[in-house]
Amino acid sequence: MNRNIEALGEQTFDLAIIGGGILGAGIARDAAMRGMSVALIEQNDFASGTSSASTKLIHGGLRYLQQFAFRLVAESCRERSVLLDMASHLVKPLPLLMPVYEGDLNSLFKLRLGTTLYDWMTLRRHPLMPRHTTLTPAEAVEREPTLPTTGQHGGALQGAVVVYDCQMDDARLCIETILDAERRGAVCVNYCKASGLRMQGSRVEAINAVDTITGNSLELRAQTVINAAGPWAEQICAMNTAAPGIRLSPTKGVHLLIPRVQKNHGLYFPSRNDGRMIFLVPWDDVSLIGTSDTDFLQDPAEARPETDDVTYLLNQLNTIMPDAGVGRDDIMASFAGVRALVRSDSKRPSSRSREEKIARQGDNLLNVAGGKYTTFRAVADKALREVYRMKRQKPSPCLTEATPLPDNRPSRSGDQLATAPEVFESDIIHACQVEKAVTLSDVMRRRTRLALSPHGGADVAEKVSWLMATQHDWDDAMRTTQLDDYLRERNRG
Repeated sequence: MNRNIEALGEQTFDLAIIGGGILGAGIARDAAMRGMSVALIEQNDFASGTSSASTKLIHGGLRYLQQFAFRLVAESCRERSVLLDMASHLVKPLPLLMPVYEGDLNSLFKLRLGTTLYDWMTLRRHPLMPRHTTLTPAEAVEREPTLPTTGQHGGALQGAVVVYDCQMDDARLCIETILDAERRGAVCVNYCKASGLRMQGSRVEAINAVDTITGNSLELRAQTVINAAGPWAEQICAMNTAAPGIRLSPTKGVHLLIPRVQKNHGLYFPSRNDGRMIFLVPWDDVSLIGTSDTDFLQDPAEARPETDDVTYLLNQLNTIMPDAGVGRDDIMASFAGVRALVRSDSKRPSSRSREEKIARQGDNLLNVAGGKYTTFRAVADKALREVYRMKRQKPSPCLTEATPLPDNRPSRSGDQLATAPEVFESDIIHACQVEKAVTLSDVMRRRTRLALSPHGGADVAEKVSWLMATQHDWDDAMRTTQLDDYLRERNRG
């Protein structure tokens, strides 16, 4: 394992980034491709926060049309096409079926009108992304046999609309973006926490940081600093007392992993409780349902699926597929993430804007928050354009749109540990040697999808722990600690 942390203190970088989620990763890759010297630090593992706790979708945001967020939807639809080409090994088309029952708030006519507008806003249509189609009740049930012909309140199935969005492996997309930034010269270090800012007036002279593995302190110097810390962004802003920073209205989203209940489509339907749109999507051989959307003002690291969250999602599942018979005992795994939404006066979490905010704080600190996973590449471009403005320089062109992300997976070798997802011993060794995996959770949850599968339990985790022990020189006590920590983390969600 080579974290290359010593390199952080060897020069003054053009750009330092705090935060190793997808936004920080995208900025690092873009900046490195423009020829900047770049350093990125992440307090935990890369993608360990919100960037591995999404619904695993790259989507235009159909529901945002109801909020008249046309710019966001158009940009998201465009970026969906870009990412299909840029990361084709991680982003795949997914048909989403939206059933309509008699008495639903959105009629079939209204839904067809909305999806027609959705198609029109896709100015750059990818050949793998067909336009929407309308299904009769019989056609809808033929495609998804578990779909009931009668809704919760007795209304008959009126038909369905199918739209195409995309599914992704969110953690892998983030980590492979980090790795490509490093290939292009960036220094990216996980388990390195920003503990303070050394200020000279309203200018950040250096970032004070701590290696959370060794406890050693270091100083990271850069001409410009970007705060891309996601739900921790306010904490970074507070380190700069010379000027006010951005404010957030964070919300928590919870997902459940359950046995496969649908056939080939994702399902997209309104909650019968609060009208929020719910996704039920295939995930390897199982199903993923989400998400809740509730205010969350605690430490983002403490976000967990609570009993009320689980009850809410199971109730939604049982309204759309009452014959599936899924209960609490069927849940294989669950997870929660915190959305770093920009401060809003809206009391309803799902009505708050998903648009990003890019704002200066002092002379050389740029805060970037909000946005959707889908638009991370475009937001990175905007952030760097602002960096050039701050430095009064002409911006170098953005190259990320036309530059594919390399597939970082090694050749398959050794024993096969799981079939869905497909994981071999070579994947574990590669994660340790190349992908900066430090802990067992890093491998089980983010370098592979094992934690979000039926293979995420103790049997497979123990095999992985033995493989990691050979790479990291763990003694048996350390290996056992890693295994216990992972299983405890998985059980609590």
